[in-house]
Amino acid sequence: MTSAASQPGGEPPHGAEGKVLPGALAALATGLCHDGNVLLELGSGWSWDPSRRVLTVDKKDLRHRGADYCAGIVAHEVGHVLISRYLSFPVDFPSQRAAYAALNGIEDPRVEAWIVGRFPGAKVWLEAGRGESHLGGRTLPSFMAFCLASALEGEQGFAPVVGLLPTGVRDALDRTRAARRRFAETTPPTDLRTRDAREVTARYARDVQPHLSGPPWPPPLREQAVRVSAWDAHELATREILPAARALYLADQERIARYLERNPAAAAQARRHVRDVGGPWDQLGAALNGPGAERAGEDARDLAGALLDQAVSGRAHRPLTAGAQPGTRRSRRRPGEPAPTSGRRPLRPPRSSAPYDVAYRQVARQVDQLVRQLDAVLRPRKRLGQRSGYPSGQRLDLRRVMTYEADPRQWNRLWTRATIPDRREVAIGLLVDLSGSMCGEPARHALLGTVLLAETLHRLQVPFAIDGFQDVLIPLHDFEDPLDASVRARIAEMPLEVTGARQGGHNNPGHNDDGPCLREFAAKVLDRAAHDRVIIVLSDGEPAGRRSQPSDLTAAVRHVSAPDQGVRLIGLGLGPGTEHVRSYYPECVANVPLAQLATQIGGLLERVLVGPTP
Repeated sequence: MTSAASQPGGEPPHGAEGKVLPGALAALATGLCHDGNVLLELGSGWSWDPSRRVLTVDKKDLRHRGADYCAGIVAHEVGHVLISRYLSFPVDFPSQRAAYAALNGIEDPRVEAWIVGRFPGAKVWLEAGRGESHLGGRTLPSFMAFCLASALEGEQGFAPVVGLLPTGVRDALDRTRAARRRFAETTPPTDLRTRDAREVTARYARDVQPHLSGPPWPPPLREQAVRVSAWDAHELATREILPAARALYLADQERIARYLERNPAAAAQARRHVRDVGGPWDQLGAALNGPGAERAGEDARDLAGALLDQAVSGRAHRPLTAGAQPGTRRSRRRPGEPAPTSGRRPLRPPRSSAPYDVAYRQVARQVDQLVRQLDAVLRPRKRLGQRSGYPSGQRLDLRRVMTYEADPRQWNRLWTRATIPDRREVAIGLLVDLSGSMCGEPARHALLGTVLLAETLHRLQVPFAIDGFQDVLIPLHDFEDPLDASVRARIAEMPLEVTGARQGGHNNPGHNDDGPCLREFAAKVLDRAAHDRVIIVLSDGEPAGRRSQPSDLTAAVRHVSAPDQGVRLIGLGLGPGTEHVRSYYPECVANVPLAQLATQIGGLLERVLVGPTP
């Protein structure tokens, strides 16, 4: 497609197939989009490509709903690209996916307030895409209703939304309305150049940089000002808004869990729903309103959390991209159309919604960071060396010149040349705990960490192997395997092994024989010829094996770590509550936040391969 950015020579902006973008879209392409370094394209559906910074405009919407409607969506999404940074900061919430849905709901009014301040003409376009301000349709979890109502209230000046809402949701909206209004007003200046550079730089270094992963050097001043404002808004949300959303999420999870505990058939159907990722589960309303058991077990609670996460992803807020955090826009109803059930128009994701692709989008930026870091580690620090013995070169080797006096046959070996050292030969093995202790967020952390390492090593062309383990090894990727669709699908199914629901899997999460599985996996890694071999064990939970004891893990770690084995062993605990790795693995890091995966893993590998930084 041809981009819709301004064309040279004063030509009007064009879209796909050479079609000129009409009216408001042409203005956006030369104004607001240029300001955000965003290109427009006409295509099928709405999508955002962060690598090319291209926003695709749906041709059908442009044809049937008009340019003003599409301009409203473009203005909204470009506003997210310019000032939304909530994915950059850590957040304490039962589910990261749900936390981002709540933040997106309160971010929409903030984005629109800022974009109208910077481009007053955008107000007309934003209004053109509005729908009726009410919630309707099937029963929604209270948490989702809160997220949607937060966005709707922001669109109508924070007046209460029309429609029946559960008492808990209405109370949460009332308690947070003033804070959500202040959140929407916490924006960077519309002219980012007006901020005092010294103040922005000082605040960025003091308040923002310590919470970010990635390179320590500061971005341009304009981006620093955006992040400072985003951090102020994030702190406000953490103190005064997210606690209400958290209480609603936990109440929904508990209601669903008690229903599943009491209804085994519904629980089995829910597991199939989680396994198929997105398949219909028609009993959500019954689970929210029907009778439940007096108490719910951890398995039911974890399953309820997985269902809620899928519901949030599929209905509440479906962002165009995980990179720049664009939000969603409500559709304008045409005569005869049914009222929307969610109050917002779902936008089609630009890429597959398969589990692996969803996980990859969450760590894509960290993959880029880790690739850069490890590429420097895998090559010797001294890039160029001098080697003698050539018939020509940069300079004479004086020692060979002296030899030439005695042996004239050395005439063609007197010169030195600069040479690039060979890349370090490394083989890396990742062993992932798939026992039942990993159920819930730990399994999600393990999936994201595995995707991060797999994609990074694949891009660096470093040989790697990945096995899960319960009472036996569960092969996922061997050294000789390509990282193709089948391997990615196996990796994406790791959380299903944890719950015993993987179709055709081993499905024995009741045991984790760390010790014998580590020995067997180490033998596989040692069979791989390499200068450096590294094994990373990603685990959460004490050993509870079918054929081993905790002492077997201690012995296995001692055996594999022995200097004569030729392998470096690292224990890695992702997420909170993983301090136990320090009890078993001398070389380890625990309680790693998701936002710091690349930084921590890269630092570990750098210390293992080249030693501590002096």
